[in-house]
Amino acid sequence: MNNYRGSQVVIIGLGITGLSCVNFFLARGIIPKVIDTRAHPPGISQLPHIVKYYLGAFNDIWLLSATLIVVSPGVRLDHPILIEALKSGVEIIGDIELFAREVTAPIIAITGSNGKSTVTQLISRIVQGVGWYVGVAGNIGVPALSLLNKSYQLYILEISSFQLDTTYSLRAKAAIILNISEDHMDRYPGGLRQYYLSKQKIYKNATVCVMNALDPLTEPIYDGYDYCVSFGINEDSADYHLKHYKGDNWIIARNEYVLNCSSMKINSRINYINALSALALSDIFNIPHSISLKVLCQFSGLTHRCQLVYKNHGVSWINDSKATNVNATTEAINNLTLSGTLHLMLGGDGKLADFSTLKRLIKQYEIHLYCFGKDGLLLTELGFDNVILTNTMIQAMRIINRRTKEKDIVLLSPACSSLDQFKSFATRGYMFTYFAREFGQ
Repeated sequence: MNNYRGSQVVIIGLGITGLSCVNFFLARGIIPKVIDTRAHPPGISQLPHIVKYYLGAFNDIWLLSATLIVVSPGVRLDHPILIEALKSGVEIIGDIELFAREVTAPIIAITGSNGKSTVTQLISRIVQGVGWYVGVAGNIGVPALSLLNKSYQLYILEISSFQLDTTYSLRAKAAIILNISEDHMDRYPGGLRQYYLSKQKIYKNATVCVMNALDPLTEPIYDGYDYCVSFGINEDSADYHLKHYKGDNWIIARNEYVLNCSSMKINSRINYINALSALALSDIFNIPHSISLKVLCQFSGLTHRCQLVYKNHGVSWINDSKATNVNATTEAINNLTLSGTLHLMLGGDGKLADFSTLKRLIKQYEIHLYCFGKDGLLLTELGFDNVILTNTMIQAMRIINRRTKEKDIVLLSPACSSLDQFKSFATRGYMFTYFAREFGQ
């Protein structure tokens, strides 16, 4: 536990993460100052009156006179004033770093471009099945610092690259990178390599590393771990892999056939990978297979991730709003069984991603494309004959509803962040679900 007495603390960014940081310091007798570049940030009404705040811009004087700056994940670290503060000796960290300095119970740390939330939920259900008192937080929407008021036996943290950028003291019992593909390039001017190095920080000081055998970027670059475990869907050399046997797919754990995939509620490549990685994590903690496999069989998927939300007149409406990058959308398309036309909705803030890899799929499956939002016009370049540009997602859905016929699939898998037009990908997904039921009647 760190002593922050005498520290001049400035917190940048409100919302649930910023408020959790405020409460953390107040509980330790430190009154921080708060900055938010938004004029009306969420959480401002919940800020205690003793805490001074500055809205609408950075307060350079506060930042340069601080001894500790705590930034929320959404704050860019390459702002000139933050660079100047860092050079002058001011420590800049995030909430995960504050958390890592406080806890002594073991941590499972999970990151990756796609699948983080699903694997976090899977492993948490498995661990809870043993009867352990487990705290789950991080990028899933629960601030890690909110867990400090209770004594947990194990912590499970979903950690984004932005959070890893400001984390230095994390010592995970088990750390996993599920995959790495181009994402958030607007925050990483150094391109994929800079993003990859950010993800790799999760392995630093970890006891056990878990890597994707089919993704060399997930192989640990740091030494010091006790051992490394691998998973891979069609990689026999991986410790955990998939094998086709007598007409069925089987999950293999360290050369043992442990689960016939036909027993799972969701049968898709994405969920096979998620199951393999969750099983690898649970075995590190010696959780009986009778518990872990039961959870894998009962799991029916996450909301907003390839979720069938409505079906009527033979038309299926699928909510994959959580697909905020190209790789996630590619996976969603490849896992569909198509007998009609696929109406694919793309749009939002592409974060400077390269969308060109989607061209082959769109041509291969003769997809009808509907593009909307900030990068809608750019996305229309992926289609040729069957492409429509609208301003909003709802406008696109109105058009789609007039064009669908039996056996068609309407897929919202945007390949983009939602923040240009929605509060979150969840808000976008709920909106899609509501209007799918309205229009699809």
